[in-house]
This record gives sequence, structure tokens and C-alpha cells, in this order.
Amino acid sequence: MQMPAMSPTMTEGGIAQWKKQAGEAFSAGDVLLEVETDKATIDVEAQEDGIMGRILLPDGTKNVPVGKVIALLAEEGDDISNLEAPKDEAALSPPESKVPAPSSAPSSHGGHVSISGPLFPSVQRLLWEHAASIPDASQITGTGVRGMLTKGDVLAFLGLASHPLGSAKNALLKKQEGAVAQKAVKEEGAGQALDGGALRRLIVSTMLESSLRARNGRGTTQADFDSVIADYLPLPARTARAPPQGKAEEFLEGLY
Repeated sequence: MQMPAMSPTMTEGGIAQWKKQAGEAFSAGDVLLEVETDKATIDVEAQEDGIMGRILLPDGTKNVPVGKVIALLAEEGDDISNLEAPKDEAALSPPESKVPAPSSAPSSHGGHVSISGPLFPSVQRLLWEHAASIPDASQITGTGVRGMLTKGDVLAFLGLASHPLGSAKNALLKKQEGAVAQKAVKEEGAGQALDGGALRRLIVSTMLESSLRARNGRGTTQADFDSVIADYLPLPARTARAPPQGKAEEFLEGLY
């Protein structure tokens, strides 16, 4: 792995931080390290699946010429215990400036790639680099937002990545499996539509069952309305009683 040129005028840069350490596996699209330029700090992504074999320049290294070997990459199954750093080579000259055209642009292989619709700059650059293998970008099925092409789509089409989503495919598969399971549960619990006669029979049977349950627990209450209507009934006729005999005479005798 060489120090990449993050801009057409870049001649050297610094290594801010390695995101993958020796022995760690990575997928296409994973960030390998951060490169410092005179303007910003930029993430460098992996172009294909592999393993970080050995890091030659540690974090914080400054003034690294473009093209200088900064790490050794390996593939799955390779023996990385005996990796040796190559001899120091002269830094490669920075790439020539390219002026992208809106529809097509020449690649480093001298071919052209047909592009329709908007593309991310990183995807457009990757298409230019592999124009000989991808003369028409419409051959690739996009998995991005609204069907846009991603770097993973291009790398998977070229056979440089096992899946367009890289290491994120496992999380997506789990999410899809959960959605399928929920859909199956809903379909299993969904009832079959009933016709008019069957629906009426179901309603009657349910009402009858509810009525029987309520009847078993119902108690009897006695009510007496005599006290309620007593105020509205005529009073019974009263009979005059005769005063007792001899009472008045006895009372008067005591007054004399």
C-alpha cells in the first residue's frame, strides 16, 4: 500500500492515524487510515477485501512522499508472519490533473465509460480507473439511495469485493430476517374473510355464549313499590269514635 494522492497537486502528506492494525481483516469500503494534507484530514478507504499485514510507518509520520510504501496488505489465508518491508523506492510523481466531463471521461487505460445520472466523486473516479472493464456504468445495479451506484457496487461488479455492502451486509441480513419473520407471524395470525351467512352465524353464537355466561352469574332482587305509590293513593276514611261515657261527668265533679 502506497501513500495515496488525495488531490492532483498533492506531493506529500502525513499519517494521522491507522484505523486498522496489523492482522486485522477489512472489507471494501472500510477506512484503513487517516491522511493529513495541508488542507484537511481525509479518510482512506479499502478498494477490496484483505488483511492488514504490516504497518511500515506509524501514526504521526509527517512529510511522506506520494507513492511511498506505507503498509503491506495480504489476502485471507496468506502467511503474514514473515512479511518484510521492501527496499525504499523513489516516490512516484503525482498523477496528472484530470478534468471530469459530465457524461464521460477518459480513464487511465485510455478508454471511455458511459455515465448516465449523478454519481458520487469516488464512484466516478473508480469507474474511470476501470473503464476497460466497465465501458457502460448502466451494466451495474445500484444499491444506494434511489438506485444510485456506490463504490461497493462497482467493486462487487469487478469481483474485488464479495458484497456491495462490505462488512455491513451481516447487519442488513439480520434486519431482513427479522422483517421476514414478522411478516410470517402476521400472515399466520390473519383470519380468512367470511361471507354474509357465516358472519351472521358467528355473531349469533358469540351473543348466545355471552348471554349464557351472564345468566349463570345473575342474582334475583325483590322490589316493593308500595312505599313508592303510597303518596299517590287516597287516604282511608276515618270513623268518628263516641266519647266514653261518664268521663265528662267525673271531670266536672272535681271542679265544684
